[in-house]
Amino acid sequence: MTSRTDRQVLRTRNTILGFVIVVAILVIGYGTFYSTGGTPGEIVAGDHYTLVDNPPRKRAGEPIVVHEYFSYACIHCRDFEPLVSDWKQDLPEGATFDRSPVIFSPIWGILAQSYYALESLGALDANHDRLFRAIHDSGRQFLTPDMVADFVDGNGTTKAEFLRAFESAEVRRATRDAERRQREVKINSVPTLVVGEKYVVNMDPGRKAALAIADHLIGLELTPSGTDAGNATP
Repeated sequence: MTSRTDRQVLRTRNTILGFVIVVAILVIGYGTFYSTGGTPGEIVAGDHYTLVDNPPRKRAGEPIVVHEYFSYACIHCRDFEPLVSDWKQDLPEGATFDRSPVIFSPIWGILAQSYYALESLGALDANHDRLFRAIHDSGRQFLTPDMVADFVDGNGTTKAEFLRAFESAEVRRATRDAERRQREVKINSVPTLVVGEKYVVNMDPGRKAALAIADHLIGLELTPSGTDAGNATP
């Protein structure tokens, strides 16, 4: 009787152990997939990207622009920055990269307008990472243009230059254009990649996977047909 009970306990223990091992393998596999950005099988509309409604027609010779919709206030955008900065260095000929700051609140609007002010002054490179670090590492808040101006003073520009650029018609127009693009593409979270103002990349599989999807979509747009005949229809 004792021997039979022992065998039953052993079988039960082995069954439980086997189940735990299977679950562990699945969890590790998913974690590896997410961190490495793997995208199993075909990249298809609806799963890996969505199509923008009524995208603008691309003119012959125009580059394919990959927009990263982002905000300095977004911690995920800060984490994505090193990856996307490396990735954009290897874009194929005929494709370019641009950032498009989003406006989800008045404070984010100040940050978006600051982005274009710094860009117009040639001071963006000197302050781009600094702004991310100040907000997310040091807990600094930028509630007014003056607060941003104080922060960038002496880093590629001066406070007075920054404030003049911030209020300029050129910078205001660039900020309005960014907000218009944001509405047209229906951006509701950041970071988000949009390829050719036509494809919105699904960021859920992971940041590296999103870049792989973007590479695929760039390839589609660089083909003579410029369409994904097999997968473009959701």
